[in-house]
Amino acid sequence: MRTKDQTKGVFCLEGLWENDLRRPSSVRPILDLLENCRGIPNVYRDFATREEFDFYLRKWCQRTYDPYPVLYVATHGTESGLCLGRGEITLDEVAEGVEGQCDNRVVIFGSCSVMSVDKRHLKRFLRRTGALAVCGYRLDVDWLKSTAFELLLLSEMQDNEFSGRGIDAIETRAEEIGRMFRELEFRMVTYKEAE
Repeated sequence: MRTKDQTKGVFCLEGLWENDLRRPSSVRPILDLLENCRGIPNVYRDFATREEFDFYLRKWCQRTYDPYPVLYVATHGTESGLCLGRGEITLDEVAEGVEGQCDNRVVIFGSCSVMSVDKRHLKRFLRRTGALAVCGYRLDVDWLKSTAFELLLLSEMQDNEFSGRGIDAIETRAEEIGRMFRELEFRMVTYKEAE
């Protein structure tokens, strides 16, 4: 189990934001900022295909990446799941890819509307994966505001251990930050709600 003093690295998978590849939108700069200012290491990979996403998702579950317990998926989303070109990846499909392999880990969906699904669906995601928490947005959100929120959230996660008690403190802090960004309708569901 990680302690408060252990840095919790971020494993980021980022999809394409723009069809025009000359427009370089990316969350990569916030990861660099977190590493430079707080010493939070990251593994960053972009994906354009379902196969790439599945490959990197499986990699995250390997022991080599235990020091990166935060999965940060940054891509377009809908109520149905993560957008991928002309298709989607449902939360059930994400859960299937990491089933039972997410002990003491947190999943952040930096994606519009993914968390607008019924809470029972999110609880099932947590039971299947074993994750401490899953979080993201209920609505379509402004990219810049949501990225600023995610910067603060990822930083605050460092101040508490990834455990039952620690996730309660993280959830409280996330709610406090969320009040500054009410229009995002951030939502976090923890494993305690899934029991």
